[in-house]
Amino acid sequence: MNRLVFLLFFGICTHILNAQFADVVCHNGHIYTADESQSFVTAMAWQGNTLVYVGDEDGMQPWLGSDTEVHDLEGKTVLPGLFDTHIHLLEAGSEGAASCVLPWSENSVSGLVSALQACNPQPNINGWIFSWGHSIYPLLETNESPLELLSAAFPNTPVAAMDETSHSAWVNQAALDALSITGNTPDPVGGHIVLDANGEPYGLLLDAAGNLAFQAAYAPHESLSDGDYAGLVGFGLSAMATSGITSITEGRTYWKRGYHETWNQLHEEGLLTLRVDLAMYAYPEENDEAQIDSLLSLYDEGDEWLRAKQIKVYLDGVTLNGTAAMEEPYVYPFGWPFDSGLNYFTVDRLAEYITELELEGYSFHIHTIGNRGVREALDAIQIARDINGDIGAKHQLTHIEFVNSNDLDRFQELDVTANAQVTAWWTEPSEWQGNAYLVGAQVANSMIPIGSIHEAGGRVTLSSDWDVSSYNPFRSLENAVTRTPEALPSVADAVDSKTILAAISSRSDSYTGSIEVGKRADFICIDQDIFSIPHSAISETHVLLTCVDGVDVHDAGWFNSVQEANNVIQVMPRLADTHIQLTSPFSGEFQIRDLNGRLVKQGEFPPGISSINVQSLKEGVHFLVVHSEEGLMTTRFVVVR
Repeated sequence: MNRLVFLLFFGICTHILNAQFADVVCHNGHIYTADESQSFVTAMAWQGNTLVYVGDEDGMQPWLGSDTEVHDLEGKTVLPGLFDTHIHLLEAGSEGAASCVLPWSENSVSGLVSALQACNPQPNINGWIFSWGHSIYPLLETNESPLELLSAAFPNTPVAAMDETSHSAWVNQAALDALSITGNTPDPVGGHIVLDANGEPYGLLLDAAGNLAFQAAYAPHESLSDGDYAGLVGFGLSAMATSGITSITEGRTYWKRGYHETWNQLHEEGLLTLRVDLAMYAYPEENDEAQIDSLLSLYDEGDEWLRAKQIKVYLDGVTLNGTAAMEEPYVYPFGWPFDSGLNYFTVDRLAEYITELELEGYSFHIHTIGNRGVREALDAIQIARDINGDIGAKHQLTHIEFVNSNDLDRFQELDVTANAQVTAWWTEPSEWQGNAYLVGAQVANSMIPIGSIHEAGGRVTLSSDWDVSSYNPFRSLENAVTRTPEALPSVADAVDSKTILAAISSRSDSYTGSIEVGKRADFICIDQDIFSIPHSAISETHVLLTCVDGVDVHDAGWFNSVQEANNVIQVMPRLADTHIQLTSPFSGEFQIRDLNGRLVKQGEFPPGISSINVQSLKEGVHFLVVHSEEGLMTTRFVVVR
């Protein structure tokens, strides 16, 4: 017996004697590991929650014991669990969120008022009516008074209508009275109270001024927290699982509203089915010393499921409202008392927060849309780096819609992540020049330059910013590789941006983000090989299985039919036109939500009836959520016309 054979034989015997068999082995797969070599393997195995083998078919044999579950992947593609590193899962899915969605396409103020009246909105527990979704431009380009029209329709109840970007509030007089806002009220830090020609409130509050209305409407209350909890349990967590998302950064954790407490409750009750990083919000209007002390007290190293180790800061606003911080004045005549955007935080103020809080262990998650905003955020990080040195903080700039060419190299130099959202239609190259009326043709010619940042050696991650755009991760992957000239070089690079690079950014790469021995069994199995199909078909990918910590949190019925039957209702047909039918009669309440999580239909099954009319639903992916004595069950179907 030669030495090599002896060593192999000895190793197998030792392995057997120690009875270190895997709990589960998967083989015959097309498994992308997202390791440093971007390699593929065919088999993997785990014990408990930890991967113990990643490699070929032959190497898996020693891990097979009499009690090992063995699954043939049948050649299907497996990826590490996907990250969404900027999502508003609690807010967007909350049952206490806006009940009225105003039409973005409505171009008159009176039409918007009529749409809101038709919705028959009811005040929430704090006595406010809240809606969402309209464009700000009807309010800017009108001879009517937005304040007077909204006040006439709702004379007694405060109304806050959030625009499509979430960066302004259209309010009535009752809201202004509740907020004690008059023509003499100074602008809050990071915001602007728009005045009419007579110096009186116009009914429009920009950025941090609008946040004053939102904070009043959603002042802490037990029933609102219950709605947040119910939204996560009833929709948010299952939506992430069915989409293959195993880790998220909650992109704005309003700790004054108790959002972190809701997440902690879920964790304590053992309900989390994904890993969560909370980004604690830095309120621009707060006293710095007091707020820094509060944020220090909120820091939570947590565990592999829930942590509070990031700070969310808005440096600027958005270009659509003329509040993103730009190097040059806006082309569009907004009429604000500033012509190149505004700042929630100045460079020096942001640098102070970073310098103090990164020593505790925080990393910063900084909203930057304008090219001046990006530059100033990088400047603030540089100041903190000069004072503290490189202490391993993983700061990231999110949105990065416009970036100066001489700032591209700074992402790599400062080890700053470029956190980009490329899912929405308006991020496509064909739409870039649509921004020329705002920022000029030259600046508009490049938007969200992920290709250039990647080429310069910077770390790029992909996120959704749901519910600003769809949380479908495969649409994000598709767009990332098709948006020439600012595309990522390959599908593998795009997948890395939603797996291992995201894990590095959240400092969780020691246990997740790739399929490697010693890491947790976080992975997904999908129905097509996204590495070989045409790039334009990637967004049509469906998730067959989502596994977190070695446990199936979503099974579409292919991997484990028993778990599917116990946890997910069966709907026929999956591609529906007029009706969907449950495979057996069912009693209980149901909700149908669209791909963006919006509630589009709800009701209760009459005894013996298991059919739902879906003729009124728009074409696209929907989720059916059923509440019954057996618990909560969710499945996905598609409306086609």
